Amino acid sequence: MNEFDARQQGSGHGQQGWGPNGPAPWQHAQQWPSYQAPQPRRRKRLPAMIGVLGLATVTVVGSLAWGIDQRAGGSVSRLAAPVLNPTAVAAEVSPGLVDVNTVLGFEGAQAAGTGIVLTSDGEVLTNHHVVQGATRITVTDIGNGRTYQAGVVGYDSTHDIAVLKLKDASGLTTAKTGDSSTVKVGDQVLGIGNAGGVGGTPSSAPGKVTALNQSITATDDSGANPEQLSGLIQVDANIQAGDSGGPLVNTSGQVIGVDTAGSAGSTGPGGSAGATRFGGSGGVGGGATGQGQGATGPGQGNSAQAAPTEGYAIPINEALTIADQIEAGNASSTIHIGESPMLGVSVADSGAMGLPQGTAGASGAVVTGVLPGGRADEAGLRAGDVIVGVDGRTVGSPDALSALLDQHRPGDKVTVTWIDQAQQQHTATVQLVTGPVR
Repeated sequence: MNEFDARQQGSGHGQQGWGPNGPAPWQHAQQWPSYQAPQPRRRKRLPAMIGVLGLATVTVVGSLAWGIDQRAGGSVSRLAAPVLNPTAVAAEVSPGLVDVNTVLGFEGAQAAGTGIVLTSDGEVLTNHHVVQGATRITVTDIGNGRTYQAGVVGYDSTHDIAVLKLKDASGLTTAKTGDSSTVKVGDQVLGIGNAGGVGGTPSSAPGKVTALNQSITATDDSGANPEQLSGLIQVDANIQAGDSGGPLVNTSGQVIGVDTAGSAGSTGPGGSAGATRFGGSGGVGGGATGQGQGATGPGQGNSAQAAPTEGYAIPINEALTIADQIEAGNASSTIHIGESPMLGVSVADSGAMGLPQGTAGASGAVVTGVLPGGRADEAGLRAGDVIVGVDGRTVGSPDALSALLDQHRPGDKVTVTWIDQAQQQHTATVQLVTGPVR
């Protein structure tokens, strides 16, 4: 959950504001200037690494090494695997990539990630967690250097995939995709992306495939907000913060995966590997790990922090299947089409909050703050009210409220039922507006 109508996770207050996932707890709901934009829960800020990535022993991209077997009756030519040339492959792939820059919440915190260009008119594949919590998205195309406004076509938070559409884009260079079903352990690969969130020429991280069909528990950098991902490609390439949404490519420059997380090899709940979501790095402004604010943002980073020894990528076949469903407008239990709708309130779980004396004791989503001048404010919702229904369906928790709202789009009208602190029930029609990406 990551906007007005979702619960606070891991705040210690059991309540939530309306920034991105992991919104800041309300200290005083009425004091809006004190609101601090939260960091996206999946983005681990690592210091930008400067230096050569061990490229001294490479040869030409796609070149074939021929060996001679000395056997009775003559010599036999033996075809060896292609050898990776990181510099040449990165140069070939980079024009089909974009830097994804987001404004998070309503206080101007920023972060960055990477995207893969699918169509010449500007459809871009990235991770859901790269844009989660965003209220504004801009994209800089590496191929032509231009910057575009971007909208969200749709996303699948369960599988960490999102599709963006660039406004007024045409003639873009597209990425060349491969077949992830043919990937094998030991294959040489290259991760390419916006490491450190610094923009400019994409960085590259060579490595090899170390395992297939891996399951991980992905968390934010504090270890909170666990989320399960499965079927991933595991590599030993040094995938960094800001690389998320970028391509994992083979020796032919074909995209075979979408980089999504990194790990130091720890074990998470249920026996799956523990990993940190790699969204953007280099947040600037009000973010908790923004430049000038955070412990690990670029320019302010903790240089002693160890880089992860493992990276994880979503197989491109799976990612493209989800992208095709999104582009076709086929919503499902995991796929949301279009922008995220917002009611205009911050809510929390009644049990987690410990309701104060006189507050409605009904089970539901407790309103902890209302956006001044918004539609919910106009309808009469106030802090301390408990939302118990939407369109005649019971709301028993903030998660239930978010699930019901996710079935709508901005501009839709919903009937909201709530109980105030005097135990009086109210019902009103509220028009949903566009909120941060859920």
